[in-house]
Amino acid sequence: MSVQPDPFPQGDLQSKLAALDRRRRQDARELKISRALLDGIQAMCDAADRDMVFAALDALLKSAIGAKEIAVVGNSIEGFLDLPHRAPRVLFPQTSPAELDAQQLDWYASPRDVKDLRQCRDPTPRRASGKETGSLITTPHLRQDGQFLALMCWHPSAGFFDAGKIAILERVITHFSHALRGLQADDCQMLLASVLEQAEVPVMLVDPDHGGGEIVFANHAFEEMTGHRLSDGSEPHLIAAPLRPGIDRDEMEQALNAGQQGRFRIWNTRGDGKPFLDDISLTPIRSSSGTLRYMMVTHSDVTEQSQTQQTVKRLEKRIEYAMEAVTSAILATEADGTILYANKAMQGLLREMYGPGLRQRQIISTFCKSIDDGLENQEVTCKDGTVFLIRSFYSNEGGRVITGTDVTEIKRAERKLKQRAAAMDSTTEGIAIVELDARITYANPAFARIFGTPEPTAVLNKNWSSAFLPEDVEELLPDLQSKVETEGSAQIEMRVNLDGDILSYEVCVTRIDDQMRIVVARDITRRIEYENARRSFEKKLHDFEKNESIGRLAAGVAHDFNNLLAVINGHSALLNERTPPEKVQLYSARINEASSRAAKMINRFLDLGMSADSQNMIDLRNLMTESQDLLQSALSADTTFTLEMGEEEMEMLCYPSDLLRVALNLVQNAQDALGGKPGQICQYLTRHTGADLMDMRMDVGPIDPDLSYACYAVHDSGSGVPPEVRKRLFREHCSTKGQRGSGIGMMAIAEIIRSHDGAIRLLSDIDQGTRVEIYLPLSDYSVARASEEDIGTVRLDGQLVLLVDDDAQVAESIAAFLERLGAEVSICLHPDEALAAIEEDPGMWSFLVSDYNMPGQNGGQLARAAKTADGDLPIVIVTALARKLSDPNLTEDVINALLGKPVDLNALAHLIAQHGRSLFANNG
Repeated sequence: MSVQPDPFPQGDLQSKLAALDRRRRQDARELKISRALLDGIQAMCDAADRDMVFAALDALLKSAIGAKEIAVVGNSIEGFLDLPHRAPRVLFPQTSPAELDAQQLDWYASPRDVKDLRQCRDPTPRRASGKETGSLITTPHLRQDGQFLALMCWHPSAGFFDAGKIAILERVITHFSHALRGLQADDCQMLLASVLEQAEVPVMLVDPDHGGGEIVFANHAFEEMTGHRLSDGSEPHLIAAPLRPGIDRDEMEQALNAGQQGRFRIWNTRGDGKPFLDDISLTPIRSSSGTLRYMMVTHSDVTEQSQTQQTVKRLEKRIEYAMEAVTSAILATEADGTILYANKAMQGLLREMYGPGLRQRQIISTFCKSIDDGLENQEVTCKDGTVFLIRSFYSNEGGRVITGTDVTEIKRAERKLKQRAAAMDSTTEGIAIVELDARITYANPAFARIFGTPEPTAVLNKNWSSAFLPEDVEELLPDLQSKVETEGSAQIEMRVNLDGDILSYEVCVTRIDDQMRIVVARDITRRIEYENARRSFEKKLHDFEKNESIGRLAAGVAHDFNNLLAVINGHSALLNERTPPEKVQLYSARINEASSRAAKMINRFLDLGMSADSQNMIDLRNLMTESQDLLQSALSADTTFTLEMGEEEMEMLCYPSDLLRVALNLVQNAQDALGGKPGQICQYLTRHTGADLMDMRMDVGPIDPDLSYACYAVHDSGSGVPPEVRKRLFREHCSTKGQRGSGIGMMAIAEIIRSHDGAIRLLSDIDQGTRVEIYLPLSDYSVARASEEDIGTVRLDGQLVLLVDDDAQVAESIAAFLERLGAEVSICLHPDEALAAIEEDPGMWSFLVSDYNMPGQNGGQLARAAKTADGDLPIVIVTALARKLSDPNLTEDVINALLGKPVDLNALAHLIAQHGRSLFANNG
């Protein structure tokens, strides 16, 4: 159900209505007072005897100021009151007259305003008035002959009389005094003139016998309101230019000429030219014989009141429009059943309920009776499916408002909520709504089963986390709660012990508001078992793929390795004492080159067989350069195999064995794509920024524009990949090699590249070859190593090198080379001996060169201990596993370089020359 905004401001309407009501009441009071004064004074003037004068006074004060009782106090005056003595007395009322003593008479001689007789400490007011409670006012009137009158008014309510009522009493006592003196008609006219002059209501007297009504009197209030004064010489007629012509003016003129009473609203004009709406009342004043003497005319500025009424009318119209626009049915009646309003929705509802045959009043009477009989707060459904909720309200005046609220949408929402509740109860996921303190306020059956019970009511008010293993709650819940408060929701995995079975649940907690949370628990035990099985299967697939690659390489590696051994053996045989010196250097260089190639091939072959348990920082250029012989061994002799790469460093944190398997798999796939025919396989190794790659469509993985990437591409001149195969190449175990393929290569490559946060792009056309591009994110971190350009002939004079290796022959060959360059070398076959030598004399050694795999402690442990003993000691670690180590001791703050075996002696010499501490410098 749509809720329409209030079309008008209720606050403005109420304030305008209240102001209008206050103005009306004020006008009524003032008019009542004026009429009471006029009538009372007229009555006193017309009184034939004393009793009539007192009676008129009594009526006047009770009407004008609301007094409950009055009293007249004073001396007996000139026998006028038929009292034979002059002692002070209560002159009116004359029941049980009592004389006043001097103290009481003195009290009456001054104006008095006693708000509460009970609170008055002076007992004189109570004695003088004969009252114990209430409030009273008195005012004296001093006669010219020294005698006085005093009027007292009493009311049972405390604080009843205000300054206005006191002022009226002060006016009345003068007129009362004149009336008692038997004033003649002139005195009465003076009294009337005095009253009219002092009246707050604008009043004028008009002589109707003169054309247009000649104004003979206008009081001060009229002059203040209009700005017109008779003394100004303006037109002294009621029907004059300031009054705008119109129907009301014509009717007022007719009433004036006929001497009839009437009330008219006419636009008048002030002295400053501003118009105002004048509410004019005509009252004829006749003599005792009935002759029309004057017309009393009262004025009231009702401009604001009229504007308010017009505003109210407009608002009422808007209310009516709004009532018609709302979907709710509305009926308003008076206390007697009179219909005030029924909007179209209510009329339609009543026709639905009772049909068109009955009269409207009959229908509404029946409808109201049905509400009294119990229809209230019941729902009524119409033929079109609309549902109304019937309600009834009574006003303070006894009127009635009956509404029929359209709750159709609410009922639909209720049905949806019931359906959702049923769905929540039937779902296999546990759902609970909890308070901020984790108490459960709602739980579906699935959540209750986590507690080991089928009844949701059994878990209400329990802490939802108490169903899970305490160790999981203690470890995971604090972080979960913190994340929910900051991010709105959080998800963790927790375990439950149900009858001895440990089940795993994925628990998601979401904040609904400041007090409520919703907890969803999903049983993921089977999913975890499946994921474990899938990982095991993938590992077996990877192992199978690795073994397949190694198997395919074995023959080629053996062939190439034998060729390298043949070079080494052949040139070694040529070296003897009869070999010319120029040939010795040539043969030695060839032996050294063959040994280096053999070592690199063996290292790469070891890399291929290693498990990817830890990541290492490598330069991808070195890995690919050193792997070329190994990759070449997998190719046929008539395949052209090349590598082109840039000069920029490509440092990255990776699993080298995985990347080597990727390269081998791609090269083998390229070889297979040649179909046994001669062809080309080209490798490219380049560096790119992520931003430059954003326009390229990747087949696997995304590109981060904020990173740099190394691109290793393998391009063959083979048959290409068919489009139907390409769609599933990285997603299924498929092969383009028939029975010769394992069906795991490209999928395995995709998994490896994803694990490195990389991406793959495949370009292929039938009979045009295939290009596979592997994008790997680069790192800014690198392990210190000797650069190729630093390798050359150097001198190590003054360097005292401590060499540690458990293989004496290896140690002696390295020591001989370093000593030939001028260094002094001390060999230790055990790391404990080396550490003792360093600790005995820290600062003595220029450089520490240590093998990694040694008995007792490895090279990393020795390096850390040596650095502790001698913080400035330069250190180099030599190992056959240079690219596979993840020893936390081998950091840049501990070692200066990490060299692979067989060690490059020239590189080692340059590192010592660059970082070693010279003995001469130490001694100087």
